[in-house]
Amino acid sequence: MKPMDAWYEETPKAKGSWGSGGRRRKRLVRRLLIVGAFLICVAIVAAVAVNGMRWVQGRSTITATQTTEVSTVRVVIKPNMTATEIARVLEEQGVIDSSAAFVDLVKSRGTDSKLHPGIYQFSQGQELLKVVDKLESGEGSSSFKVTIPEGRAASQVAALLTTEGTLNGATYLSLSGRPDKFVVPKVGGASPNVNTLEGLLFPSTYYLLDGDGPTELIGAQLAAFESKTASLPWTKAQALGLTPYEIVIVASLIEKEASVAGERSKVAAVIYNRLAKKMTLGIDATVRYATGKWTGALTTKDLEVDSPYNTRIVKGLPPTPIASPGVAAIRAALEPAQVDYLYYVLKDRDGSHFFTASYDEFLKAKENAPAQ
Repeated sequence: MKPMDAWYEETPKAKGSWGSGGRRRKRLVRRLLIVGAFLICVAIVAAVAVNGMRWVQGRSTITATQTTEVSTVRVVIKPNMTATEIARVLEEQGVIDSSAAFVDLVKSRGTDSKLHPGIYQFSQGQELLKVVDKLESGEGSSSFKVTIPEGRAASQVAALLTTEGTLNGATYLSLSGRPDKFVVPKVGGASPNVNTLEGLLFPSTYYLLDGDGPTELIGAQLAAFESKTASLPWTKAQALGLTPYEIVIVASLIEKEASVAGERSKVAAVIYNRLAKKMTLGIDATVRYATGKWTGALTTKDLEVDSPYNTRIVKGLPPTPIASPGVAAIRAALEPAQVDYLYYVLKDRDGSHFFTASYDEFLKAKENAPAQ
């Protein structure tokens, strides 16, 4: 049996035997660790690259999808919207950046009240000038146009609508006699109590949305009457001894009688002068309104029709307007010429009249008047 010391001394030899072979093993382990770390790095880089590509592709898909969805927007511009209201809608839908810039531009161009209603397709962030050009021209809008000439009675407008095929004329005429179905416009600051909308259906060009009908047209006309006539000098009505609504009646007579702009105030003077002298107005247009005979010569029977609208027989103004007057005719009714004329007669085919205060001169001029 070996002593304890001998056994202990063998331990370094055993340890030494691990030393030369152990260094080789350490180098091998170190190399394996380096290779493993390298492979891990490659794997990480590859994963990052793949995920990066997927992210870029995802972003590209999202961007493309978003671009497709928001490149164009559908904007509805309703009839009678103000420039400010239109600007607000366009800004809210991302078509323009500044509503204030839009309003400033249309006002500088004088088109703030001439922007066409309709259903438009706009690009988001579209150039402001192009947006305004489109609204001014009405290009591409899903709307249709109805033009109501000045001086037409509701029955004549109804016939026009029927002929053009734009709207139901019979429904239009029926609704024109139903003021209870609409907001009656203010005339001289107050809404008159009326049983017909005759005379308040403002003549102009209207752009209606697809699907609109006579109700929408009449609503637009009534709104236009109030907005277009609000600034007229209505206070002058009192000095003329009439209510604002009676001024509209006079204006409707002027619109029917005067085809030359410069004669409107003279026709107004004749009407007021005859009213002051308690004379009948003798305006044949009122007889045509009473009989519904807008063309052709009036017969003796026509001129004797029993109607409050027959100003050949009944003194004073007819009970309602007989047509839709424009702003110029209403202004003439408020500002008649300061002349003493009591008569006028057509003197040539361009619509000019001869005016006089003498009945004898009137008769002579009538003999030479062109046939109507």
